[in-house]
Amino acid sequence: MATITCVETTTALAHRLGAVSPPVRTTDHLTFVVEYAEAFHLAVAMTALYQPLREALAQLPGWASATATRTGWQHLTAYLDWAGNPAWTAALQGQTERFAISQVSVDATQGPAGLWLCGTADLHGTWSASLGVDLVVLSGTTAVTLDGTPSLPGFLAPAVTVVGEEHVPLYGLAQGSTWLGGREHLSLVTFDASVALDLERVYLAVAGIFYGDTFTWQEFLEGWEALFDDGVFGVQIQRATYTLALRSAAQVAEAERRYAAQLHDYFGTQEEDYQCQGERPPGQHALVARH
Repeated sequence: MATITCVETTTALAHRLGAVSPPVRTTDHLTFVVEYAEAFHLAVAMTALYQPLREALAQLPGWASATATRTGWQHLTAYLDWAGNPAWTAALQGQTERFAISQVSVDATQGPAGLWLCGTADLHGTWSASLGVDLVVLSGTTAVTLDGTPSLPGFLAPAVTVVGEEHVPLYGLAQGSTWLGGREHLSLVTFDASVALDLERVYLAVAGIFYGDTFTWQEFLEGWEALFDDGVFGVQIQRATYTLALRSAAQVAEAERRYAAQLHDYFGTQEEDYQCQGERPPGQHALVARH
């Protein structure tokens, strides 16, 4: 019979772990539920970013009247981070959580083909924006790493159903798997999740005001002020379920098919949002997550 055990305890980033329920253990899976409460939260006030941005442009000769570009935006925000502005540094670094399971022992001798070990992170919480959550300027990623073997990156995203809502459920997903030929010992399994300010989305949201026309950095500032004003964007991860399970090849193939479809739907939607940036009429937010 295939069995899976965790010899040692689980860990998370220091000072960030909420309550961890006793693990659910069977012969073929381990499940841990973490209640993060206020421990995994990011809030970005756009007004706190505006003034440092304006001051930086004033200090850089010729920038205010120069043509705004995505490359220039990357250099400008890197300068703000390098200069040590706390609001920009905090927004760019965002929040990151790692949940680790140490010393996992597996007996996967069932059948001639062995078994697969599948790791899954399922995260839930709230996505909020004072200007409406259909305006998305934060982004989140997730990942599973099985004893040094990384998985495809997952996502954290708002489930937007009604344009203009200020609070909607958040959904996050990460999945990874590795083949086991027999008895195995994995020294470390990690589940990572992070959320931060998405510079590309911020730039495209402001640029959308100009409908694709060439504009200067001074006009970019005016567009920022008109669009974001006192906007506050936030993400609250409330609960995460982390699971390690032994699965057959057929079960893993089906799980990977569903996961690939979810990733295609999510990342495909993001690409569509970027491509249609300049096609939206006045007053409509340019970046809408459709889930």
